[in-house]
Amino acid sequence: MTLILLLAVTLMMALAQPTSAQAGIAQPEKTVGYASVAPTLIGLGQAPTVNLWVNPLPTTYAYQPYFKGFYGVTVTFVRPDGTKDTFMPTDETGSYVAGQMQSLGALFFTHYVPNMVGNWSLSFTMPAQNITDSSGTVQYLGCTSGTAYFTVQADTVLAGLLNGYPWAELPNSNVYWSSSINDNNREWSQISGDWTGVTITGATVVSSSALRWQPYGSGPNTAHIVWTNPFYAGGMVGGDYGSLSYAMSSQLSAGTSPVVMDGKVFTNIFLPALSTAAFGSSVTQFQCFDESTGKVLYIANGSISYGIHMPGSEYAQSNTATQEGGLVVLPNSYGAYQYPYLWGSATISGITYWNYYDALTGTLIRQISNCSSARLVDGTILGFGAANSPTILGGAYLYRWNLTSVASNNQWPTGITWKVKMPTTLTGTYPSLFAVGMQSDVVVIGTKNQYWGYNSDTGASLWNITLPYPVTSNEECPLSNVDDFLVFDSTANTFHVYSMATGAELWQTPSFAGSPWATTYTIYRTETNDFNNMYISFPDGSMRAYSLTDGHLLWTSTPIPSTEYTENVVPMSPAGGLVLVGGNLYVYAGYSTAYQIDPVPRFSMILCINATTGDILYTLNGGVAPCAAANGYLLGASIFDGQLYCLGKGPTQTTVSAPQTAITAGTPVIISGSALDTSPASSSATLTAMFPNGVPAISDANMSVWMDYLHMQNSTLVNSPPICNGVPVTLTAIDPNGNVNVIGTATSDYQGNYGFQWIPTTPGSYHIFATFTGSNSYYISSASTYATVSSASTPTSSPTPTSTAQSSVSNSDMLMYLAIGVVVIIIAIAIATVLNLRKK
Repeated sequence: MTLILLLAVTLMMALAQPTSAQAGIAQPEKTVGYASVAPTLIGLGQAPTVNLWVNPLPTTYAYQPYFKGFYGVTVTFVRPDGTKDTFMPTDETGSYVAGQMQSLGALFFTHYVPNMVGNWSLSFTMPAQNITDSSGTVQYLGCTSGTAYFTVQADTVLAGLLNGYPWAELPNSNVYWSSSINDNNREWSQISGDWTGVTITGATVVSSSALRWQPYGSGPNTAHIVWTNPFYAGGMVGGDYGSLSYAMSSQLSAGTSPVVMDGKVFTNIFLPALSTAAFGSSVTQFQCFDESTGKVLYIANGSISYGIHMPGSEYAQSNTATQEGGLVVLPNSYGAYQYPYLWGSATISGITYWNYYDALTGTLIRQISNCSSARLVDGTILGFGAANSPTILGGAYLYRWNLTSVASNNQWPTGITWKVKMPTTLTGTYPSLFAVGMQSDVVVIGTKNQYWGYNSDTGASLWNITLPYPVTSNEECPLSNVDDFLVFDSTANTFHVYSMATGAELWQTPSFAGSPWATTYTIYRTETNDFNNMYISFPDGSMRAYSLTDGHLLWTSTPIPSTEYTENVVPMSPAGGLVLVGGNLYVYAGYSTAYQIDPVPRFSMILCINATTGDILYTLNGGVAPCAAANGYLLGASIFDGQLYCLGKGPTQTTVSAPQTAITAGTPVIISGSALDTSPASSSATLTAMFPNGVPAISDANMSVWMDYLHMQNSTLVNSPPICNGVPVTLTAIDPNGNVNVIGTATSDYQGNYGFQWIPTTPGSYHIFATFTGSNSYYISSASTYATVSSASTPTSSPTPTSTAQSSVSNSDMLMYLAIGVVVIIIAIAIATVLNLRKK
């Protein structure tokens, strides 16, 4: 906020300056420096925000903004003991070298941590310097700023600039939240993030099918289904067609990568392309729906491949940017935020178009024509490609493309900033684009067993290697976030990892030839990695984890036995899916859609595997292939019914009731109520008919079988519904004296109901609360009611009988009592006799 105010003030000052040429100002020009620190009270170990600025703004001789700013700034901190710390600060944006100011003549930083309690001060100096361009030279005098003061105390200070107080706390894991996230909650970036499509999120290359790690937020720790939506025509046809399926597996393979941006999910609609005179050409559609509810927000014409963030506004992205070293500076300093787009391509009458859609509305924002293939880099306006295109490129080239360089006629070739001739392979063909480094500093092309590396800024050749074993396109992939790539040696049954920077082999894994089905491995949605380890699933039904340090095997998960498959286990399919989020691996196991067997083999499932130990935490039947994760949710498409499933925590409703008539103190009564699952998936017409009072909330331990029963039509469970445990509901009461008393904890049943016996002792009005504190499957919910307790009535005393009355029993009564006693004895003897006979 301090920086924003500063820039606003300096911008107004700039507008207030005269518009005459710089030549009208006496040279050299005087400069004045200012320094500020906030807050002025901090705790030991905390870093204040320091703002430095100079007036007037740096401008050229023609009075144009000078984007490189002033340079050579040195700041001096004076400690309480009089010693000094002097250095050139680096602007917090990270876009400038040490001592260089922004284009508005300002610099701010938060990286200095005072190490002593007491009173501090700071100031800065800027040397004299000249600004020269084609319009002339402007001379600026140096300056020394005034002094800013602040105090450091031993205890931590709660302040917005220091620790976000009071907004910095993350939401409790049992508290429901949804997107869009309020900008005040900036720390929530740790638990949220977009999923750009077939890749991981963050500053990474999009359109690379090997990257499936979501580094931010949690993953579902149970199989709880929040909502479902139709994804494509799926399920069994029946009737004349028997067990054949509606679904074509090619549809599933093409559409299992939804985009998640700003808490919204975007998917293509798999319908036959419309071709009518009204549209003039084939038309496809995509849809947007809310991630937390599954509610459809809009349907738009077009087809999307992935999402992409680009710096700056639409204006900045359509105007020429300046290049300073490896940094692309957008005009008018519009690069301070990211703008979300949905990207898709279309070929019409032989011409390929790139389409950029607005994520909020689905509106086509920009269309670029005569395009070649390229891999765009998320968070930038850059793309890299390799193609043999005589018409567009003039031959076979590796190239770099910049969106802001595209001319106003939206012709794609005008955005090419460099291109270099591609080499030919040993087989006489041209390589294709293989990988782009995570820092966009290296580009790798390759084919079969040959690879070449190039500098991404200049196109200069860096290295090339030829491997001594054959490699096909489904046996190689880049690793995410580590700038290395993986190659499978199918004869030795080992993985080799190579550096993108040098092409050198870093290590190889042990052979897994001891498991025959593992040797049929192919790279296709089956591997991912974090910063430390690499995780790979195999057709032998296991997942293996390898160290990224040296390739040693960390663990192997246990396959699930099955007689449905020739592997004798449920295989982890190469055409399934794999997602890593929140320390869990979610992998598809079962039928491979690549084989297109119909009827579809049974027992396909999601496995949730602990990424640290390899233990299977839970399974979910139904043929769901995990394909995206964001904001605590996991998305997956089912090969069995064509539905898109969303797994995660769901909302709940807790109710409570007590007798509404006065309760006599000391008399036991029942406090009752319900704990219900109110997730959107529980509101379907089928489940409403099954549970007219609401779908019960069920324990985490029973969640997989419960979801199998509710949503996957498991025929055994449909015929014999599972008797599952519910969830704990804690009952508390505020008595007439204001004391809070825990009544007890009741567990709801498989119908969602609970009851608990309560014996109130104090007369008066009670406020009773029922609270379900949440679980791995559900968010917290609570309810309350009231009860009145009255005093116990005093028993009426009866007259004490006299001794005469106590002994006054008639002879006839006595005879009756004796007769009854005799009958009882006879019955007892008869029963004993029968039992003895049975024993004999």
